[in-house]
Amino acid sequence: MFTKNFKKAHLSKQIIFIVEDNEAYGKSLRAFIQAHFPEIKEIKNFRIGEMCLMELHRNPGIVIVDYFLNSKYEDAHNGLEIIEQIKNLKPNTQIIVLTSQERPGVIIDAIKKYDCGYVQKDENAFKYVKKLIKNILTRKDSAVLQPWE
Repeated sequence: MFTKNFKKAHLSKQIIFIVEDNEAYGKSLRAFIQAHFPEIKEIKNFRIGEMCLMELHRNPGIVIVDYFLNSKYEDAHNGLEIIEQIKNLKPNTQIIVLTSQERPGVIIDAIKKYDCGYVQKDENAFKYVKKLIKNILTRKDSAVLQPWE
């Protein structure tokens, strides 16, 4: 009984960051997560990864990062550069890479290196993000399961 109450209290303090340069997509994802995880304390969107890095002191439990962050902002770091910096600063942060990259082999090494979840941006993306978040929130260890596991 104590464990259940402790777990709920811990989850209510959860913070999720979404790093997505497509503002409409980011807002849609945020609304989707809010609807499915009411226990999440805060969900914050960032259009460039550098802004997310400036807020890491807030200790987000999960960061969802678009791979192509420099498509609208040419000087911005790409998703993998942001992931590397997040893991260097906050190694226990769980990261989900959300990408329209159609060749997962292009980023698979980095995903393995930084122990990230991976979701292809398609019609099922939000469903898979939901599954990964659920896996992260309910697992006792820090390993990230892929949405198909």
